[in-house]
Amino acid sequence: MRGSDGAALAGDLPLPPPASGSARLGDARARLTHPEVRWYGATYGVMERVPGGWMMSGMERTTPQDARDSLGWWFRGMARDGDVPESVRAEYRRGAARLDGDLPGSGPAGDRPDELTVAGRVFRVVRADRFCRFGPDGPEPPRADDPDALPEPRTRRDAHRFDHGLLPEAEVPGSAALFGERWEHVPEGPLVPPGATRDARRALGTHPGIARLPTRFALAEEDAGRWPAHGPFLHSPAAVREHLAAYLDLVVPLRGASPHDLAACRAAAGRLRDGTRPAEVAVLSRRFRVVRVDYVVRRGPDGPEPPRPSEQDLENR
Repeated sequence: MRGSDGAALAGDLPLPPPASGSARLGDARARLTHPEVRWYGATYGVMERVPGGWMMSGMERTTPQDARDSLGWWFRGMARDGDVPESVRAEYRRGAARLDGDLPGSGPAGDRPDELTVAGRVFRVVRADRFCRFGPDGPEPPRADDPDALPEPRTRRDAHRFDHGLLPEAEVPGSAALFGERWEHVPEGPLVPPGATRDARRALGTHPGIARLPTRFALAEEDAGRWPAHGPFLHSPAAVREHLAAYLDLVVPLRGASPHDLAACRAAAGRLRDGTRPAEVAVLSRRFRVVRVDYVVRRGPDGPEPPRPSEQDLENR
């Protein structure tokens, strides 16, 4: 059995202690039904250093600068808060300008800070790796004990609040706590920029621990044996089903579909909303599945891993 990096997962490791709790039991079962762990890309967010560790906000940004922009937007909101003293509001305005590169000498996007202190608070832009488990029939769907109605953030302000809980403590890659799995990815090959491979290898040493965040869910569509994810990574299977139902109800009609195809799409949307909670739906010769996505943040002695040097100019590619 091989992991995402090609290394053996647990064949030569002692068996882990008996599974306790539904989450650990689910992980144990998933290793049998969906033994392959595939990398599903990197994502970014912001965390704040607090007395108990690192408080998380959402980890849904597509580039490091996107995460900086979201933090700058949040700073500007704090600067408009009349309950905050003017001297502190001025600090938030200066922090937003640094992230945007508006101050003289702030430099291009790659020079904008991934960590800064504003009003006595320490913030860091953080990267996470996304993984999905695969079995003979494709990616892992939601498990029976996955909560199915977690609320999504309602507003942009809510989405960037630092109230997503503390970053979990790190586990050792390949340890019994992780069932022998490593949850790491080193991109290699002729199409991979050398800097990306170098940075990934370096991160194994500088940030050797693995912190697993709460599972999210996404919509994947089969494409010649592959299952790329489409749309947002959401907090519950219900939210993903509604996302797909809305696509079938609202977007497909705009593309000039025939009456027959429209009826098929509406019927599929109805199945997604009828309370039976299907993990998969097939319509118009397309096969969609709600899939589980694991979020992993690498931790080092000084906390979570920031964006890598090779990722700083993603906006310009």
